[in-house]
Amino acid sequence: MVEPGVSQRRRIRATVQYDGTDFLGFQRQAKGRTVQGVLEQALGELVGHPVTVKAAGRTDAGVHARGQVISFLTESGIPASKIPGAVTPFLPRDVIISSADRVDEGFDPQKDAVSKTYCYRIWRGERPDVLWDRYTYRWPGPLDLGLMEEEASWLIGRHDFASLRATGSSAVTTVREVMKARWVRKSGGSRGEMWEFWITADGFLYKMVRLIVGTLIDVGRGKLPKSTVKRLLEEPGLGRAGQCAPGKGLCLEEVAFRTHVSCGRSS
Repeated sequence: MVEPGVSQRRRIRATVQYDGTDFLGFQRQAKGRTVQGVLEQALGELVGHPVTVKAAGRTDAGVHARGQVISFLTESGIPASKIPGAVTPFLPRDVIISSADRVDEGFDPQKDAVSKTYCYRIWRGERPDVLWDRYTYRWPGPLDLGLMEEEASWLIGRHDFASLRATGSSAVTTVREVMKARWVRKSGGSRGEMWEFWITADGFLYKMVRLIVGTLIDVGRGKLPKSTVKRLLEEPGLGRAGQCAPGKGLCLEEVAFRTHVSCGRSS
């Protein structure tokens, strides 16, 4: 039993999955449907008081997540492990809280994250695939995967990504460290192939992954010359990146934290 005057306030960390197709992004906005808005409403109804959600990353409109990590304060006595099941009736079908635990009250899912992993999926088929169309960028034309793999290798390490970010970013610095960047080719049977681009870094700039993928595609199809990525990193802010790939092909897969506890789905 809690003694009178003793606060029951707890910080809860949760892993969230969502289909970003019908959202204007994660961050709450004055108008329009957002993941943050949906989560705050559902959790507020569950615990019986207003909830403010913090997230590890503010995904853009149309971007999906299988390993987004959020946190929120609550005075409810509901055990953290019971929250995923208890909140489900209050959530729409395109958002799921898959796990939850109690963490220190000072935990910040953005500041305490040491790395994030995204996957961008490209459907390589002459025709769309009904089960993948919402989650992939279909590109049926010629692409040189070997050249795209070579270009991606330049991303590894600590670089200034000023040439691979969209305008409107509020980041203090454009320097980021990329730990992994690789292509994975998967067979789709007679219908086509799935090409996945996996990238892990200590942080990402506004639309950075989508600009990287668009640049790799433009090099792979011969629109941009070989070593374009190398040039963009050596001349930050001066080079011209390729297309910005559509948000629907991008998914936040995993977030890792200082405590060496990983929330999300590993590749």
